[in-house]
Amino acid sequence: MAGRTYTADSGLITLASLTQTLMLAATTTATNTCDIMCIRLGMAAGTSPTWPPQATVACGLYRNTGARSAGLAVTPSPHNPGDVAAQTSWWSGSTAITGFSIGTALLWNQVLPFTPGANWSEWVTPGAEWRIPISASAGIWLTCSTAGVGTQFQIEAVFAE
Repeated sequence: MAGRTYTADSGLITLASLTQTLMLAATTTATNTCDIMCIRLGMAAGTSPTWPPQATVACGLYRNTGARSAGLAVTPSPHNPGDVAAQTSWWSGSTAITGFSIGTALLWNQVLPFTPGANWSEWVTPGAEWRIPISASAGIWLTCSTAGVGTQFQIEAVFAE
């Protein structure tokens, strides 16, 4: 793991779908890797939310395939304000991220109850970070067992370069 640490934040994203949806994606450069050290997921109430009863949300970090063609660019926040800008490019699913497909390499997964205020944060043991190799992409995908209405999600990834 390198010495510069950043947080990429998807912002609040309204999701009312049963299909796997890419919420936060990253692509490394040809000369830089990215080590994800923490993933945070939170659920919030949007406008007139309807929470499905006895439902779950699966959150997974996968290696992506394909090439991104759309999505809202995210500027990661450095933990040390004196650090240079992150080299890894990040996108939020608040504007649909297109072009990527979910890969077969599942790096991390967590299933949560689909309820207001549910959240999860997982820090990786130092030395066991989830690495995105050079010229590669990974993304945090959500799958809801039942669609909600007006329900929002926020994803954060803490990473080092």
